[in-house]
Amino acid sequence: MRTLSAGLRATLMAALLWAAPALAALPTTSLIDGALLSSGGSAAADGDYDVAFAIYEANSGGTATWTETAKVKVTGGRFSHALGSATPLDLAKVAALKEQWLGMKVASDPELPRQRLHGSLMALVATEAGKVSCVGCIGSDHLANGGVAAAKVGFNYAGSATKGGAAADVECSGCVNVSDLKFDGDVDLAGNSFKAKNGTFSGTVAAAEFVGDGSKLTGLKTPAGECKVAGEVVKGINADGSLKCVASLDPAALPKDGLNEISNNLLSNQFDDVIVGQSGIKIPDNTGSEANATLDFPDIGTTQDFEIYVEVSNTDLSTLSLTVLPPDDKKTGWVLCDPCGEKDKKDYKVTFNSQNKPKSGDLLKWIGANPKGLWNLKALDTAFCIVQAPGNAGICDPANKVDGTIVKWHVKIKTLSNKKVNLAGDLYVGGKAWGKENGHGTAGGTLWVGAGLGLGPSAVTCDSNNAGTMRYQGGVVELCTPDGWMPITFAHPFLGSKVVTAADGRMINEMFGNSAMQWKLCHRWSEGKSAGAFHNNCNNKGPTVVVAKLNTGARVGGYASCPWTANYNEYTRHCQGSFLFNLDNGHKYVKKNFYHGHQNTFSHGYSIYNHTNYGPCFGGGHDFCFNSNDMATGYCNLGHDYDCRKVVDGDNGWSGYGTTACRNDICGSYNWSTVEMEVWYQANYK
Repeated sequence: MRTLSAGLRATLMAALLWAAPALAALPTTSLIDGALLSSGGSAAADGDYDVAFAIYEANSGGTATWTETAKVKVTGGRFSHALGSATPLDLAKVAALKEQWLGMKVASDPELPRQRLHGSLMALVATEAGKVSCVGCIGSDHLANGGVAAAKVGFNYAGSATKGGAAADVECSGCVNVSDLKFDGDVDLAGNSFKAKNGTFSGTVAAAEFVGDGSKLTGLKTPAGECKVAGEVVKGINADGSLKCVASLDPAALPKDGLNEISNNLLSNQFDDVIVGQSGIKIPDNTGSEANATLDFPDIGTTQDFEIYVEVSNTDLSTLSLTVLPPDDKKTGWVLCDPCGEKDKKDYKVTFNSQNKPKSGDLLKWIGANPKGLWNLKALDTAFCIVQAPGNAGICDPANKVDGTIVKWHVKIKTLSNKKVNLAGDLYVGGKAWGKENGHGTAGGTLWVGAGLGLGPSAVTCDSNNAGTMRYQGGVVELCTPDGWMPITFAHPFLGSKVVTAADGRMINEMFGNSAMQWKLCHRWSEGKSAGAFHNNCNNKGPTVVVAKLNTGARVGGYASCPWTANYNEYTRHCQGSFLFNLDNGHKYVKKNFYHGHQNTFSHGYSIYNHTNYGPCFGGGHDFCFNSNDMATGYCNLGHDYDCRKVVDGDNGWSGYGTTACRNDICGSYNWSTVEMEVWYQANYK
């Protein structure tokens, strides 16, 4: 098969040729003639060529409506071909085109420019005239009256055997008006739906299912009535149509002071708060100036009840007036009394409230309000006092121009608090109690326990799940740590001491043999300078530590494993572990436990000495003792029952009793006076 180069061009020379006179003999192809030329204009070589034909609606672009490929014989550059001989023409599609353009492509060359087809091809479309099927192409004016008989119509239509009578076998859409319909029986839609914008039914309407929100249904009968028990509300409707009632609980409807009502009186946010003002304010004696006592009321909540208490002394209440300036009124205020009593009456104690109202002003204005802010109580005296008059000597002070005193005053309110809650019973926490910290808020809170915070024993396993748990067990407060249960200690074992530093305290505990021990103060000399006070505060409290600062500069003390008692002139033996110490040289002076023949090396085994008129005394010598009733003085005579660390008389420290070397080593001198002294007992002592 020959192929042409891309330079060939074809020219269509002839159009459709046909001549049959009868419709039945019309052909279904269209003959075309053309010339096939080279790009130079000469005739193409003779031979058979593969040619593709296509019919389009436009002269360029678009999709072909019909295509075929055929072998075309070329002689002398000319060819003839019957379109539709290889692929039948789709006359219906061709007829539907507004224009017909023939495209031609030789072998693999590009498609040649399209040529428009004219009337010859359209003669073929007439073939379709025998298949006419149209809507609206024949109008009523084309038909004569009665020109179409019923027998010639091939479809069902609405009709009537007798004009004006009932229609039989009606089958149409939109051919009957609703106004012409009247149903004499039930309408069966045979499973189809009935759709209408509105519907009115005079009888019963039965439905297997109702779809819609029912918001506009009328005539419905609903359960009626009310709950029979006071305080109940309707929760729902029972199966029999009766109301289901339950006790009401509407948080929004609860009063702000209703916490006790819903907690069985275990919780409450109502308090009786008393804020005390300045006391002891002297009243000027007829100087024209007023005594001014202030009271700063904190932001603690809303007032539910309000009262002011005032206690004043003056030589003559008939010449005294009292005024209160609340936070929102610093000019006029409330006149409590003017005058405040009869002539020569001297004591004024009055409570102002809703029953006993002040002379002017309305206390009840604070009901429902917050009284936070600065309050002032002013007292004005308008007559000179006479100090010689009966009963005036302790009140009238002409030298200082004073007549009496604002003894005390306070504001008391019943508070509806927005800051605190009172718990009447016990609080059991199954989880964790958090303040506003550690991701649980922005500001921390403080837990105040007025009667003390108690910890009990716990058998929980100390692991990562219980880290941070505290317990009181075996007389010690313990904390669960990654290393197990550890006793809780403080940086200062003698917390608050005026003699012992934190480092001193740790040194004493090391001497004692328990680095975790905490000590509690039972007596401080500067707060009770008598032996009786010491014994009252420290007797029978178990083992104690005595620490003292002396006028020599020495800081000394001792540990007594036996308790102090009120016994008179009693030496106590066998207090195992007792010792003396000096905080400055860090030495622990242990107790002797033997008798030696040398006169200065004996020991009677005395640990401490009790005497009702003495302070703490150690040893029988005494080795260290506050021997005065006011405990302001004492002496040291080390070596009687407690070893001296000095080598005296060649006895390797077992001797030394009565020597200056041993006395000075612990106390700095034999006699001394007290700068401060404290007695501490074990924190876990029962």
